[in-house]
Amino acid sequence: DDVPLKYQTACEMFNTGKYAKAARMFENLKLATSGTPQDDTVQFYTALSHYEYGDIYSAEPAFESFIGVFPLSPFTERAKFLRIDCLYRQTLRYELDQTPSVKALNAMHQYLYEHPSTPFRGNCEAMIADLNERMDRKDFEAAKLYYTIEEYKAAHYALKNVLKNDAAN
Repeated sequence: DDVPLKYQTACEMFNTGKYAKAARMFENLKLATSGTPQDDTVQFYTALSHYEYGDIYSAEPAFESFIGVFPLSPFTERAKFLRIDCLYRQTLRYELDQTPSVKALNAMHQYLYEHPSTPFRGNCEAMIADLNERMDRKDFEAAKLYYTIEEYKAAHYALKNVLKNDAAN
């Protein structure tokens, strides 16, 4: 029941690279530190522990929750970028559904709009370029398939859309 000791232990676990244990400790501290000056730190480090452990599927909603609850925290800009990184890592190969890519792209554009001079700008631009290339490749492969099965009219329109979408990027 010693909250300061649990907090110190969780921080030590995080600093020594024991991210899974640190995440559990920070999760347990959330209720006890709610409304205290440590609240945003505990919430941020819960998400960051999941992220550092490699559990992007737990980290992303934890960062999203943190951003919604603590929009003015000093950790918020970094949390937004790390959430975007989680979304980017959740995207699929070009052959598969690109809904996660669209979600990640929207989040990246919003982030760059809100933080135009962010130190993470280069990372975001590289991720945007990669996702746009993946989506273009998916469209091109679909058009190529029409051509292969000798549906030339459909191939014509599909390729025309590829060029139009690529010009927009």
